[in-house]
Amino acid sequence: MLAWTEVPGQGAEFLRAAVAFANDSLSGTLGANVVVAPRDRRAMGVEFDGAIAALRYGCVAINAWTGVGFLLPGATWGAFPGHTPADVGSGVGVVHNGHLLAGPERSVVTGPFRPFPRSVLRGELSLFPKPPWFSGSRSGTATGRALTWYAAAPSWRRLVPVLLAAFRA
Repeated sequence: MLAWTEVPGQGAEFLRAAVAFANDSLSGTLGANVVVAPRDRRAMGVEFDGAIAALRYGCVAINAWTGVGFLLPGATWGAFPGHTPADVGSGVGVVHNGHLLAGPERSVVTGPFRPFPRSVLRGELSLFPKPPWFSGSRSGTATGRALTWYAAAPSWRRLVPVLLAAFRA
């Protein structure tokens, strides 16, 4: 399902309004995605970082999919702290806290705004092959199936189809 709403402003003003809307009006605190062009992120400077810090979500993904936070072994995964058994929301506590952090709030993951090779040509962070969550990725379904097969019983033999599917991008 997709729903949308308008919030006022441009640049940092828009971002502040969007964060307030997300924190105060939406249900759940598991994950939030922020899509921002590198030029706009630089223009907002520390205000961008402040807005990300103000988001009350367990995983914030900037130009990425929040599921990446779940997949990274060093990242925590869970709802933003503060839920109780009476108002469980998106959950209580975190899972895979591999660094044994005391009381983590969130994990923030950042990805490229543009796919390879356009990202490299513009001096931006790049991922290769093209991530399966990118629009136009031809390998999303095959990579997802191969990853599921691999996750069920990890082995080098099951890793090869994951790599072949991913590099088909």
